[in-house]
Amino acid sequence: MDTKSNSFEDRVARIKKRSAENTHKSPMPRTESIWQRLGYPAAFLGAFLLGVFAVFLSRLIQYQSVGIPVPGKVGTQDFVSLGLAGGACIMVMLFLKGKLREFAGALTVGALVTTFSYHNFVWKYPVFFELVYGEDWVEFVKDTTEPSSLNLFGTILPFG
Repeated sequence: MDTKSNSFEDRVARIKKRSAENTHKSPMPRTESIWQRLGYPAAFLGAFLLGVFAVFLSRLIQYQSVGIPVPGKVGTQDFVSLGLAGGACIMVMLFLKGKLREFAGALTVGALVTTFSYHNFVWKYPVFFELVYGEDWVEFVKDTTEPSSLNLFGTILPFG
């Protein structure tokens, strides 16, 4: 019986010794640089801006291929913009292979916010949009919308 307790105590002592050695051998936790830590939130901003760019590009493609929308079909422009932005969202999800889906969410939010408030940028920066889209498109947007509002598929909801 005494040899059994000695062997047990010996094993416990060896285990404690190995665990103490392993804790001294374990590497120190790696500290990341400020740029690595800022990369994650910056990726959200990048995904949001990608959604904004998807809507900008879809409106430009629509204008170049179809021209100014017919007044009764203004809501269709929003659906097409959301469809193209949704395609960009799917491409981001495929690129990320299903990981980090929150970036696809940020892209979707950027596309939705831009789709429904894009005309506010036209009111604020008409010279830029005249250079990109043309005077007739800017006049069309100003005639069919109001500044500081949301344009929900042709229905104008003023902010204040």
